[in-house]
Amino acid sequence: MRKLALTILAAGAALTLAGCTASADPQFASPSGSPAEFPDWVSEDFADEYSDLTLVSEGIAEAGDDLIYSARDNKDNVCVVVVAPPTDGGNGDDWFASAGCGPTAIFAERGAMVSYSGTGGRSGGAHLLPPGFDEPLEAGWSRVSPQLAIRD
Repeated sequence: MRKLALTILAAGAALTLAGCTASADPQFASPSGSPAEFPDWVSEDFADEYSDLTLVSEGIAEAGDDLIYSARDNKDNVCVVVVAPPTDGGNGDDWFASAGCGPTAIFAERGAMVSYSGTGGRSGGAHLLPPGFDEPLEAGWSRVSPQLAIRD
């Protein structure tokens, strides 16, 4: 009887913990209030990998020309996606994109992070933060909104 009670308690605790983390469905509000899309210069092959785009860098001067999105990938992971536009001196094909994705349960604990380095010496990082995230950031990262930290 004692084994049965412990088994039931363990199963209940596991279901409760799974419900607290795995069912967390992060929502990100775009400052404009409208769904986002990748710019036309982003290749269709790359764009087709992501859905539920929200431009989280809108109005954030520290992001420069980089566009930073929250998204879902084709495996339903939560992602931070950085898209850097073509340079003025380039031929239009020197844009680049980078993404960091993870399961919803992992995102709920520590967010999603990506570091990137592209053409022309452009580099940086983006850390999409889960709601209520209050952990200290690693050295070199600056919180620029409740849901976003960047690294130059």
